[in-house]
Amino acid sequence: MSIKQDVDPNIADAARRAAAVAARYATEVDIEERFPEEALAALSEEGLLGLAVPKEYGGLGANSRTASLVVEEVAAACASTGAILLTWAGPITGLVDFGTSEQKSKYLPEIAAGRCKLSFALTEEHCGSDAGAITTTAVLDGDHYVLDGKKAWIGNAINADLTLVAAKTDPTARAKGVSSFLVENGTAGLAVEEIYSKMGARGTKHGDLVLRAVRVPRAQLLGQEGRGLAQMLQSLDYIRLMTAAHALGIARSAYEAAVGYAKTREVFGSRLHKNQAISFLIADCATQLHASRLIMLDAAADLDAGKSIGAKAAMAKLHSSEIATRIAHASVQVHGAWGLKKGNAAERAYRDARITEVWDGTSEIQKLIIAREIFGRD
Repeated sequence: MSIKQDVDPNIADAARRAAAVAARYATEVDIEERFPEEALAALSEEGLLGLAVPKEYGGLGANSRTASLVVEEVAAACASTGAILLTWAGPITGLVDFGTSEQKSKYLPEIAAGRCKLSFALTEEHCGSDAGAITTTAVLDGDHYVLDGKKAWIGNAINADLTLVAAKTDPTARAKGVSSFLVENGTAGLAVEEIYSKMGARGTKHGDLVLRAVRVPRAQLLGQEGRGLAQMLQSLDYIRLMTAAHALGIARSAYEAAVGYAKTREVFGSRLHKNQAISFLIADCATQLHASRLIMLDAAADLDAGKSIGAKAAMAKLHSSEIATRIAHASVQVHGAWGLKKGNAAERAYRDARITEVWDGTSEIQKLIIAREIFGRD
């Protein structure tokens, strides 16, 4: 299976070329836990960092259906590279939906050209999905806001030129007190204090971002004061779709590794796929993979049609991430002992898949969103 033919052929070809570069370095990136610089350059060269940037700002202006298939293609080659597109999704959609004309003109062309690397800083040590509980503050002081706090699990924090930071402008108002700020790299008081070593997507550089009396011009407020969380939630349907696509790409890589191995490995005088237990296991994986892609594309089509897809986006993220783990598990089983060896595609996919069930909203959070759609918030 590969990127669909109904996607703009130029974008599809660009995705395949970038994915080929990402695949070349995927094992090295994982083992050395290094940022995929070569793949980032390929994404930039192909214009894919501007995937969701409107054409008038130099981007591709791709709809969510196209974008999800591109993310799948890249993530199938390298989960760490695919995660770059996830990291870019939040700040880009925030700028497109809520940025002033000055903010859009300043940043979107630079992002589309690959000259502005992005990060998104919401999570803190004590809260992830409970975003209303963040304690980072932003106090207005003349023409500047002064930001103080510590963020955790921030993707690409060490490489970012621009970070979208969530902070409390009203600490007493929980979710209604959150505002969003565009903070540029090099701003005094902004520092990365720790980079984590992770079990999966090891080339993504997640870590702690500390803000000590960071002065941000008032013009860098994104959208309205006190509406930061609401703005993020509006962008979240798109972000969840991209996260689903990322997990689907990992699942596809594990599936393709299992099929390839079953076709070539000989056991007891015949190819491994002749064993019914193995062929049936792979048949189940193919079915799950196909179903997950259809769930994702159905949600993407609705989003492109202007429909609300809160529950469908959650279903896509839930299903893709959980089948990614199941398919990766099956792929290791098909490979036997070789599936446990560092550098094996199934081994890497197994670790990469597991992380997708946690980041960008755990499976339990997705189920909560779906249940609320069914029963109401009460």
